[in-house]
Amino acid sequence: MSRLLATLYRLFYDGLLCRLPEPAAIALGQGLLRALPVDRLPIFRLEDPRLRTTLGGVELPNPLILAAMYYEPRILRRAMGLGFGAVTAKSITLGPRPGHPAPNLVRVRTAAGPGLVNCNGFQNPGLEAFRASLRGLPHRVPLIVSVAGESVEDYLTLARELGPLAELVEFNISSPNTRLVYEWSTRPHELRALLGRVREATPKPLIVKLSPDFAEVNERQIIPAALDAGIRIVNYGNTRRVAEPRLSQGAGGLSGPEIFAATLANVARARATFGAGLEIIGTGGVDAPDKARALLRAGANAVGYFTGFITRGPILARRILEELSRTA
Repeated sequence: MSRLLATLYRLFYDGLLCRLPEPAAIALGQGLLRALPVDRLPIFRLEDPRLRTTLGGVELPNPLILAAMYYEPRILRRAMGLGFGAVTAKSITLGPRPGHPAPNLVRVRTAAGPGLVNCNGFQNPGLEAFRASLRGLPHRVPLIVSVAGESVEDYLTLARELGPLAELVEFNISSPNTRLVYEWSTRPHELRALLGRVREATPKPLIVKLSPDFAEVNERQIIPAALDAGIRIVNYGNTRRVAEPRLSQGAGGLSGPEIFAATLANVARARATFGAGLEIIGTGGVDAPDKARALLRAGANAVGYFTGFITRGPILARRILEELSRTA
């Protein structure tokens, strides 16, 4: 059944979604996700106790994580019933942000398969509105809140205020679409002090979200700084910055299968360098079961993806879990 649903979704994506203008496709996809109670259908989930894992001491029913893109509680509630072991809310900033002007998302076709390039610019409702919206959200699986700041005080406030509403807090220093956030990775000495202060701001497990554009800096300076601050989890990684003249900013973050090889290499190298003391979420380019399995075998504790959710559909999680159960 999961193979049939995967085939039907691919026909829907290739025949309709990818032919619509990007804003119309986003509106249709999110509208369907809000309206259709797909999270109630057991076909999207697979319960297998052998797949349970932990991140920062938090138990996940399986190692799949929906990466950060949605912040609406109705969509987050749906996503929590679609087979993931945890769901990440979109990066939240202190104040509301409209994001960058359109066009801020374009499709790309690469030899590896369909992908996206975005310059979203952290469109989000801001701390106060997001915190209010989360209060009634049931946590069917753990929720990860992602925070993004342009100052030390921003990060401290966001971690302190949103930490109580989630099981884990992701600390985004790697979005290529917002200059002051992206540039934290170019200032690792300042980042060391920041990580220590944020660690003190919340008792919840912290995740540092790394950029694939700074692999050498990540492994020589940022990961050691995180470990020194008592932060044991990294999300390796984010989108890769590329020039894209169709976008309003002239550049954006590439996601999709084109970046998978780099993700796999980064995870394997970080595991070999830092050993079992570091927990790793491997994110970037996962759109098939064999890719998720490869990341776990390379040393990832969990696997995140978002673009695959769009291009391969919500049934992808179930297909990955079936593969992992067969090889458990």
